[in-house]
Amino acid sequence: MIMKKILILGFAIGVLFSWSVKVTMAQQLPPILNVGTHPVGSFFNVVGTAVATVVGRHTAMKTTVKPMAGPSAWYPLIKTQEIDLGVLNNWDAEKGYLGESVYGKLSEGKGFRVRLIAISVNNAIGLAVAADSGIYRYSDLKGKRVAGNLPTPSLQLQTEALLLNGGVSWSEIKVIPVSSVAEGVKVVIEGRSDSSATCTIGMPIIEELQAKKGARILPLDPSPEAVKRTKEKFPGYPFKVTPGPGKTGVEKEQYLWAYDIYLIGREDLPDEAAYQVVKALWENHKDLGSIHVLLKDWTPDKFATKEALIPYHSGTIKFYKERGVWTSEMAKLQESLLAKKK
Repeated sequence: MIMKKILILGFAIGVLFSWSVKVTMAQQLPPILNVGTHPVGSFFNVVGTAVATVVGRHTAMKTTVKPMAGPSAWYPLIKTQEIDLGVLNNWDAEKGYLGESVYGKLSEGKGFRVRLIAISVNNAIGLAVAADSGIYRYSDLKGKRVAGNLPTPSLQLQTEALLLNGGVSWSEIKVIPVSSVAEGVKVVIEGRSDSSATCTIGMPIIEELQAKKGARILPLDPSPEAVKRTKEKFPGYPFKVTPGPGKTGVEKEQYLWAYDIYLIGREDLPDEAAYQVVKALWENHKDLGSIHVLLKDWTPDKFATKEALIPYHSGTIKFYKERGVWTSEMAKLQESLLAKKK
């Protein structure tokens, strides 16, 4: 009888412990994760939608995508916890973290408390023109109308960097003001501009340009001199692409300018939430490719890198350590990135 009571008591304690652990984890997981992205029609929005879909499907957290003008619009909402995750380029991530450029005023000179969750695919960019425009290279844009004056500094710098690749300056074109990269393609469709602002292969709106006028994404000049001019304006590297699914506007094998896309989270996002996000994406990465063909390249070997420009979230570090991809070199990098704001 005594032994039976002990067994029953042990079972009850085990159930209670298990229940306690589950309750604690539930308390650490926000019921909803809000994902900040660029506007609908941009590839950043595609990435954010893919993240929200996979995380919502494979964790206990619901997800909502919040398309906005860009990180300059959603960064301040990190502080108020209205945005939990964000998709942006490496430049915006670093400047936002450090509180530099336009993010200095937005963050009151302190920078935003954000952390890296994972590196996504890279972003291959170029300027798009109509197929019958007679424009085949960046140098052909001298004297032409080009979309610009974008509200997000990094996008404006990307456009300038691409023009400089062909030796073209702002003073040598007529700027057509637009509010987003998607609108930059739209003004080409409407005939109000000869060229878009910076845009990404895989953007849904390029399919619309293709359907109505034919689309051509101008090729990058990969010569050392041209690459130097480009890199002085925006960090990145020449990236060879070939025609294929998800690459509308790429007419032949050519180079585009590429940079890394970051998935970031607010620093005060609970460790368990950050852990569950990266775990869901890592273990179900094949689901990402079913959402957009270019996301087939978002494989686990890309999640963590020693080239990161902002510190990793402690919850994701725990996951990367478990998977054996967190190296001593990355630990040193983490320390140096954290030290930039001490």
